[in-house]
Amino acid sequence: MSSRYDIFLKTSNLLSYILVLGVNSYFKAIEERPGDDGSDFKGNSTHGNGTHGAVPLTHILPATYTFGIWGLIYALLGGFVIYQWFNSADVATVEGVKFYLILANLGNIVWIVLWRMDYYMLDVFVAACVLLALMFAYNNLEQYPPKSIYDRLFIHYPFTIYPAWLIVATTLNFWVAFQALDTVFFSTIIVAVFGLIGLSFVDYCKRKDVVFAGTLAWSLIGIAVRQYESLSILIAAAVSAGLIIGGILRVMVHEIITWWHLRTQTERTERSPLLPTQN
Repeated sequence: MSSRYDIFLKTSNLLSYILVLGVNSYFKAIEERPGDDGSDFKGNSTHGNGTHGAVPLTHILPATYTFGIWGLIYALLGGFVIYQWFNSADVATVEGVKFYLILANLGNIVWIVLWRMDYYMLDVFVAACVLLALMFAYNNLEQYPPKSIYDRLFIHYPFTIYPAWLIVATTLNFWVAFQALDTVFFSTIIVAVFGLIGLSFVDYCKRKDVVFAGTLAWSLIGIAVRQYESLSILIAAAVSAGLIIGGILRVMVHEIITWWHLRTQTERTERSPLLPTQN
């Protein structure tokens, strides 16, 4: 039986999710009502990310379709706030995710509002706090490995894809706030750093997290597609994405081989005849 704290936590998760979804929907509705000149409600040209409105052009801005990952993130979080009420998700929700989703949702709302008000420098701090809260949840969930496909889909995946994507989104925020960094040189370096982070999660992290790394690869492909005119950024993004995808394939092949060996060993054990009894 759930305690009052458990019920309060899960209810807060649900309400904060509904709130952040409502705020996003409101600003999305405003964004989709451009003026006669093709500008958004603030007069900015719409380079939008599909969620937070117009995004100023920078050297690390991914292709527009890349931001569609927000839809996947919110869909998975929607699954989580429903699945959390099942007994099988109780421990991971209360002891793993804790109150970090509530902090992330409230921070997301502040992030959206500050972005709309062009307070980019303050927005970077808020985005970093949201990322930090999600990384705490991500690290905590390592102690609660998935026991079913539902655990994987509705507990682990949302708290893996979300922080991985926010690494890129927060850096993009930083590039917008501090325009002195928005050069080909610094942008090439940070794109390479994205690649190293993704590669470390799939090759050197204990969890061999192909989902986290794959999210970063998705972002890097988007950067390569949009920044194709800048040769150094294109090369850095393409090579980084390729290395990550290569690491993901290595992990998948290793898991398949391990599974096959276990299966064949089990079959041999089951089929082997009993040894004759010696007198």
